[in-house]
Amino acid sequence: MFIIVFMVRVEFLKDEVASVSFDSGKRSNLLSLDVIRQLTETAKELASNKKLMAVILSGGQQNFSFGFDLKDKEFLGLKKLGFEENRDYFQLGKIMCDEWEKLHCLTICEIRGWCVGGGVALATSCDLRISETAAKFYVPEVERGLNMSWGSVPRLNALLGPAKTKRLLLLAEKINSPTAKDWGLIDSYLSPSKLKLESMKFARKAAEMPRLPFILTKESVNNHANAIAKATSYNDQDIFGLAYANRSDKFFK
Repeated sequence: MFIIVFMVRVEFLKDEVASVSFDSGKRSNLLSLDVIRQLTETAKELASNKKLMAVILSGGQQNFSFGFDLKDKEFLGLKKLGFEENRDYFQLGKIMCDEWEKLHCLTICEIRGWCVGGGVALATSCDLRISETAAKFYVPEVERGLNMSWGSVPRLNALLGPAKTKRLLLLAEKINSPTAKDWGLIDSYLSPSKLKLESMKFARKAAEMPRLPFILTKESVNNHANAIAKATSYNDQDIFGLAYANRSDKFFK
């Protein structure tokens, strides 16, 4: 059974397991506002499926995603609006990540190629991250005069700790899969041919678990991990909007 929603494809592998992919067909596989909305609505639809126990999320076949599309026509059109009118648009990425994070089922993110900026934010909204050996990770926001937003700083801090998070964000270090695994950003890395097998291994294991204890325990873990997340990142999109409006061409490419 397949459901095609523009660029987002949902395949139910069995009643308890779904596979979600978003692929523009372009090497960069950027996250436009439209794609962000589609991924948000997909998460909401999956949340209403009471049988679902695991979701595998993947991006492009060449690259997971090069992040938010700053040249998206709809986004560029926001220049005509004032800051207050733009706030709703600036929140869309955070809403997408929040919807994926709060899904009741186990979420497994498959990463191929580059995972950049907003792609990292989306990946860290999932419960597990598995990459191919050649995958690379890069967060260039600060380097380009912006801030890392979408509620991702608390998530990264929880996974990597403060020092590694600062290296990834403040110094914009590009890291490979072995380093990402060592830092705690991903759970494992494998050859491309084994990536789907590893994801399915986790998905099948989740599908075998008693549903109610599984859901309640995931909620408990997330609530503990995110206890102060909203307090520390509630306005990161406002900061992004101000940084973007006052960006310097020296850093912004």
